[in-house]
Amino acid sequence: MTDVSREEVLEALKGGKVDYVRVEFVDVLGNTRGKSLRRFEFEEVLSGKGVDFAESLIVLDYSDQPLFANYYDVIAIPEIATFRLIPYLERTARVLSYLVTPEGYPHNLCVRTSLRNSFTRLEEAELQLDAAFEPTFYLLEDRDGKLLPADEAMAFSPEGLWDEQDFLKTLIKDLEMLDVRVSSINKHYGPGQYELKLAMSSAMEAADNLVAARETIRDVAKMNGLMATFMPKPFSDNVSSSMDVYLSFTKKGNPALVDASDPKGNSISQLGYNILAGLLEHLPAIMAIAAPTINSYRRFKERVTPNRGGVGHERHFVIRLTTSFKENGLVEFRLADPLANPYLFLSSIILSALDGIKRNLEIEIEKDVVDLPNSLEEAVRALNQDKVLVEGLGNALVDAYVKLKKKEIDAYSNYVSDWEVKAYLKMGW
Repeated sequence: MTDVSREEVLEALKGGKVDYVRVEFVDVLGNTRGKSLRRFEFEEVLSGKGVDFAESLIVLDYSDQPLFANYYDVIAIPEIATFRLIPYLERTARVLSYLVTPEGYPHNLCVRTSLRNSFTRLEEAELQLDAAFEPTFYLLEDRDGKLLPADEAMAFSPEGLWDEQDFLKTLIKDLEMLDVRVSSINKHYGPGQYELKLAMSSAMEAADNLVAARETIRDVAKMNGLMATFMPKPFSDNVSSSMDVYLSFTKKGNPALVDASDPKGNSISQLGYNILAGLLEHLPAIMAIAAPTINSYRRFKERVTPNRGGVGHERHFVIRLTTSFKENGLVEFRLADPLANPYLFLSSIILSALDGIKRNLEIEIEKDVVDLPNSLEEAVRALNQDKVLVEGLGNALVDAYVKLKKKEIDAYSNYVSDWEVKAYLKMGW
């Protein structure tokens, strides 16, 4: 992503290119919130005053209900480098923000601040993390009041690219204009299902790019009379949507995980073993963020879903050493889904890696495995008990996240489904 300067933003505003600016932030669950400001109002914001929001907006649950009873104000401070013109809206721009208190202190529930803090700790260890998200999504259309897949194209077939060419061409063009680079796009396994691979960039840029991509996918789908969904498993009889995440740790510009002279024959450095062992050590807790909904865990029974809580070359390992690992040290986290909060996810990856280094943890590739959570409840419990992630992400942030997820779990367990009614209504007759 090419950073935009304050001078460039002022030029766009004063030159009449922009009438409205959407000041956005990402809440604890990973949803984008914000408001649209007129050009003159946004110019005042640039003086440093920020934009007022209700603190409750940071911790809205799955049904947009606030978590707590009492709230104060929170101030969104736009990060000018993320300012972009929205290509499909007339004279409108967007900018992402950090959240601070009215007194100007970083807000303890700001997910972008959490990632920035984790990234700073990584830099202190002379390490860099680049990442690329690969979200999968379904395109749906309304047929007689039912939302169904927009096409019936086969997996990875040119037919799907043809069927949805208007959507796909517009999507790629708009993302490029937003400075979000796309490496590839394909027709995925399910009918109407597509996968978008974003280019590698630094951790914060990668998270920002995913937020921009999800917004753009949603909006371009609407403009084409469709609906895009990032729900992990929207259909019982179709394959689920996943989100592979590619990770590259470097030190002084070189792959930090690679050592061709590795006596174990894996071409992994000692630092690499520490980092990979750290990821494995905290994997159950990471899953509460990587697979953040009840619906996420319906994916785990599918044949193509990774099910080995270890590190290896085969695609069923959650952490896969890619084909190019010996050259560039690229690893793939294979069990996230498109609803994951990218800031919390990458922050948890960094914190786990640093813990592996600090404790000099070891791992045996393709042999050491941990048990994966079978439900959101198990994953949330693991996160709540993980002292490293709780301290690193922040007690208040993890506490809010866990409480939001428990509300979700309680609501689901108290809901009587259509299946239950159909199965049990006439039992005992």
